[in-house]
Amino acid sequence: MTTEAQLAEWKHTWRHLLSESLGRAFDAIEERLPAGSEKADELLLLKAQLNEANRAKVMGVKSSEDLQLDYNRIRLHLLEWIDGLEIADFNTVSPSLKPKGRGVLLHKIPRQMEVGREEVCVIRLAYDRAVIADNLELTEAVEVKEVTVSEVMEAELIDANSEPAFRIRTYHDERQFLEAGAYTEWKFYVEPIREGTFRLLLKLTVIEEVMGARERRNITWEEQVQIVTESEKTEPAAFRAAGVALSAPGVSPPSPTMTGGGAFPGAPAAPRSIDPRSPAAKEEQVTRPSGTINPKRNTVQHQQPPQPAPEKAGRPSLARRLSIAASVVLIVGFGGLYLLSTGEKSAAEEQYPAKEVPNQVVKPTERPIALPSGVRWSDGLSHRKLIKSNALPARPAEPVVFEVCVAASGEVVKAVPVQEEAADRLAWTAQVVRSLKSWAFEPSAEVTCGTLTYLPE
Repeated sequence: MTTEAQLAEWKHTWRHLLSESLGRAFDAIEERLPAGSEKADELLLLKAQLNEANRAKVMGVKSSEDLQLDYNRIRLHLLEWIDGLEIADFNTVSPSLKPKGRGVLLHKIPRQMEVGREEVCVIRLAYDRAVIADNLELTEAVEVKEVTVSEVMEAELIDANSEPAFRIRTYHDERQFLEAGAYTEWKFYVEPIREGTFRLLLKLTVIEEVMGARERRNITWEEQVQIVTESEKTEPAAFRAAGVALSAPGVSPPSPTMTGGGAFPGAPAAPRSIDPRSPAAKEEQVTRPSGTINPKRNTVQHQQPPQPAPEKAGRPSLARRLSIAASVVLIVGFGGLYLLSTGEKSAAEEQYPAKEVPNQVVKPTERPIALPSGVRWSDGLSHRKLIKSNALPARPAEPVVFEVCVAASGEVVKAVPVQEEAADRLAWTAQVVRSLKSWAFEPSAEVTCGTLTYLPE
């Protein structure tokens, strides 16, 4: 049993350690505080804030001045927490000794799966909400809820359909025990075998002693899973012969021997073009009545317009000589202008580096988009244009402020809540942080930091 004198001595020691080292103060308090108690959960949240500040400094997104401000804020909260400790906080029974009580269930079951592709489904149980999501990537498929737990629990994932829709296997024992300060986990490997919407049954079994005998009580949930097939790959369209040959007047199409059998594989041979002034054309007009179709030809030929007789070989005419001279003058003039424009740089280009010339418009790589509903930026981030965003979880009951830093490349490198979050909102806060870190902004010259306020409905 803890006495008043012992508690006073502990508090004096912890205050002294607090001024020297935050880490040593946390370790000394954890040695005395019962694991799994309410005060132990509060201490764990304060320690998580310290670890988050250290990670931000190591990653280079927090300056030394900001880190010291965080340290001072944590010291102040820890000092107030130490002053509020009472003897009853040290004489509580650890939850691990209780045969039955309240606990936390986390399950990760994807809402959509693909036929033939195996997914990993996770079930976790713990006494403490603070540890239920450790070492787990939180996605939209993760759900957290409070349940009744005992020291020994069983968990199963069952195909609840009349005809099998899933193949389910696991390497975990169905029955496991719960331990204070840690989570107990079951993993199931689920492979859908047919398309449609089907049910997966999550079954928990609470094992407790009733009147000297071990009794079992089942708790079940049903999850609807949509199973789809792999989308077919779209092959690029290929060219094929249309069976039509085009030719310009007076120009003969290539012969089959020149093209390897025709312009397109399988295309009909192109009609032979005949000069209307040639003897063959005159002979054809004499031997074939007007208005009839030559049975030896495949297509209808329109009569070619008369063409002027070729000039006699000799000295070029005056008009042709003037045309050639004008063309030469134009070519020389345009060539000189091009050399002048490419050989000199403007004063702005010599004064400023590339991509920094004043009044030069740089097109963004992606089109800016509007902010999601319920989001407000501080002045520090209002000039950065958003080009990519993922949906945020449901709005909070009251405004929640996050500190956000955006790298020069446009990537969100920091997103942490400014206020301390309640234990029952850790999963929601983690979802918001994960969504914010997937956003992207237009590139800038430097890192930009500010605050984002997520407003209620």
